[in-house]
Amino acid sequence: MSPRFTRRNLLAMATAAFVSKLSGQQAPLFVEVPPSESGITWMHENAMSPARHMPESLGPGAAFFDFDNDGWMDLYLVNSGPSDFYSPSKPLRNALYRNNRDGSFTDVTGKAGVAGAFFGMGAATADTTNNGLQDLLVTGYREMRFYRNNGDGTFRDATREAGLSPDKANCPWSTSAVFFDYDNDGYLDLFLCNYVEFVPGKTTCGDNKLGRNFYCTPRVFNPLQCVLMRNNGNGTFTNVTKGTEIETALAKSLGVVATDINNDGLLDLWVANDTSPNFLFANRGDGKWEEIALPAEVAYSMNGQPRSGMGVDSIDFDGDGFMDLMVTNIDQEMYALYRNRGDESFDDVAHANEIAQTTRQMSGWGLKFADFDHDGYPDLFIANGHPDDMV
Repeated sequence: MSPRFTRRNLLAMATAAFVSKLSGQQAPLFVEVPPSESGITWMHENAMSPARHMPESLGPGAAFFDFDNDGWMDLYLVNSGPSDFYSPSKPLRNALYRNNRDGSFTDVTGKAGVAGAFFGMGAATADTTNNGLQDLLVTGYREMRFYRNNGDGTFRDATREAGLSPDKANCPWSTSAVFFDYDNDGYLDLFLCNYVEFVPGKTTCGDNKLGRNFYCTPRVFNPLQCVLMRNNGNGTFTNVTKGTEIETALAKSLGVVATDINNDGLLDLWVANDTSPNFLFANRGDGKWEEIALPAEVAYSMNGQPRSGMGVDSIDFDGDGFMDLMVTNIDQEMYALYRNRGDESFDDVAHANEIAQTTRQMSGWGLKFADFDHDGYPDLFIANGHPDDMV
């Protein structure tokens, strides 16, 4: 089966409007719904300042999940907030919107107790106790929140009792996160991406002649380690990073997806790193991990350069029974689509599928494989933007 990605069905737009141009289909698959109809009026505040602090250039995250078990997907949106470099002029909050089952949503943030009050980055959801209720994790700069679902439309802050407080989880700047069962014990564990070592005022970038700052490249910051938290099966997590190759693989991580690359029944981790080599952590069982991105040929570009990895996803796009990988990068670097050879190595086939050419001038953040038009083939949506207002 040949790959199905062409310029006709890969439209990655910064406006986040996916329009299908598959043969014989003229109408768009999606129609933008205005806030007056959807009820979603919340807006993100990026905290932009003349100092151009690095966290301002990232975020926000979002998550669809059915928090009230009514069979309809609800929506959680992450905002910035108070930090050691930012004091909002007005209170900021995250937002939880309940699905009204008629194409509209109702803001239930206050009742649910998930407003948050810190500089958030992303969100991940999972049933962490196997009680049938979806819990909520919010990552961020200097803080992280874990909300336990009470089952009555409300949540409680269980960050410390779950063992996910800063002193336990060691996440000075958490970005993406994924819940997955790495040890096959029936409980969802947690992998957390960390970004860079940022101290306000310590590292500044700008044009002295013009007297203005701009956002620094991540290359000038020190990397951090990612974190693996094992689910103890009793509502708590234990940091099991120490002694693994996850501990020693320092980088600037922005995206992660759990996937089984070698069909051994163990979930591996594909991690996008910004201006440093990507990671591919192969799960060898018994708590052992091997970082194989370099021999697997997914660490660098084809010319041996690290790229600015941001979003990742994994799917068997060519139907050969092996999970493939994708990562988005900044403009001029092009995105990578890695076809699994079946021996823990990959070929970058982005050029062959017109993805590289299409994305040369784009800066990709989140992405998602899904069969949007129900033709049996996975399509691809990419959200694009740019971190630099002076580009």
